[in-house]
Amino acid sequence: MTTLKQGDLIKDRNGIARKVIEMCGTVLHISQMDNLTKYCFTADEAGLIEFGYTWDTSAWEPKRLDVYWHIDGQRYIGSSIWLGDTDDHNRRDFLGIYETKKLAAAALLEIRRKLGK
Repeated sequence: MTTLKQGDLIKDRNGIARKVIEMCGTVLHISQMDNLTKYCFTADEAGLIEFGYTWDTSAWEPKRLDVYWHIDGQRYIGSSIWLGDTDDHNRRDFLGIYETKKLAAAALLEIRRKLGK
């Protein structure tokens, strides 16, 4: 079973990110490191692990029309309805999406702590 999904970010041993740009069963099409929209190579999860790639798997994935919470670029917590569109994926990939406002607030506090703000 594949834990990665289209749009997920993976990181190599040096912390350089790439993106899963497309999937075909368990085969993943991975982006270039300097352009997350252009294809670079194909692998499955076992191959990525073998080459030292890591990734975070989200514990919660919203279904269509589920309400979710996010942190915007101005450090505000907002809610939205999951449609699976570009805005939803951008929010997920930027600072994450959260099932509750309380989880989003905790994540924002952690981000501020790490930034010293």
